[in-house]
Amino acid sequence: MTRRALGVGVALALSAPLSAQAYTWSGSAAVGDDVWFTPEFDQHGYALFDLRGASASGRGDLHVNFNTETLYVGLERLRPGTDRVELGAALRLEAVYAGVLPDWYQGARSQRGRGFFASYAQAFVSAKWLPGGDHSVELVLGGRAWLFARIEGATRDDLTLPVDTWVFEPRLRYTFWRLRGGADEWRPSVLAPRVTGFAAGVELGADVRADTQPWGMVGGRDDGRNRPGAVIVMARQWMRAGVQLGARVRLQVEESASWGDGEDDLTRVRAGGMNPYVVPIPGLPWPALLCERMVAAQASAHVRPSLAAEHELGVAVSAGAFNDVRRVGALMSFDAAGGVALFTDLRFGRWTVHARGGWAFPSSWLERPNVSALVALGVRLF
Repeated sequence: MTRRALGVGVALALSAPLSAQAYTWSGSAAVGDDVWFTPEFDQHGYALFDLRGASASGRGDLHVNFNTETLYVGLERLRPGTDRVELGAALRLEAVYAGVLPDWYQGARSQRGRGFFASYAQAFVSAKWLPGGDHSVELVLGGRAWLFARIEGATRDDLTLPVDTWVFEPRLRYTFWRLRGGADEWRPSVLAPRVTGFAAGVELGADVRADTQPWGMVGGRDDGRNRPGAVIVMARQWMRAGVQLGARVRLQVEESASWGDGEDDLTRVRAGGMNPYVVPIPGLPWPALLCERMVAAQASAHVRPSLAAEHELGVAVSAGAFNDVRRVGALMSFDAAGGVALFTDLRFGRWTVHARGGWAFPSSWLERPNVSALVALGVRLF
């Protein structure tokens, strides 16, 4: 798909006649902070506002989300005369901190001179087929423009940055969804949705970039990590499940895996931290690892101390195998990473308060024990 064709498709979808439609509006907001204390103190926070207008007529839901430095505006679930097909189109803009690329970690310690600013503008259109039986198949065609810049006084002068480039991003997704939970559990203001049932999905994708020059060299020395292919291919897989054990106890499991070829740090999976935007590894920074070949899982036990209140507390254990954890270009090497977290999830009507304390398991690639914490506050506005 050409840039012009993609732009025309997005413009047509977003300019559909919306004024005569009736919408049911919902709004949410949240703030959170992921903090790590060793081997050095640092933190990343986020703040979001989410607005959604659901159309009962099937003419498309309006969705606007502003998350820290990312703006998303989309038309979703547009049904062209049948409940078996949903169309969508969206624009996304992220400024300066895309991919958390201003931070570069090695052995869970920040290497300040390796970070840089990254921004992008993305547009995409989607078509989802709903054959029934909790299955769906979705095709997404996207285009993205990347922009990069040095951080004044921080980025090394001899670091080779990625070149600004256009990218064509086709994605094919299959999802099986049989998770159950209250309506509020799916709001972005809820950090840890309480669910039972099972869901899983797989995504096949490619990045076709206009420019594929190697980058990341320091003083001309190439570590082999960032040599993007002419066509980058990737496969992602995920699973979520939950089971209720009596009135007070619930178990949840989440798992993810990735395999990629020709990837670089722009596209690799982010791991580390305990926030919703990473593969969770308690105790480690957000994100300590950028890996294209990995498999990881987290199991958590949730206990409701009193049936008179909706509060929960519990423990979560995460572990996985990740490639090139030392970030030296050994892309076929794998090491383990994992950790344990204690958490509390408090519900006060439309308010949610979530807190976690995490410790990373000892590993040969970590300099010392790693401890972190996460706090988050969310609210259902209307």
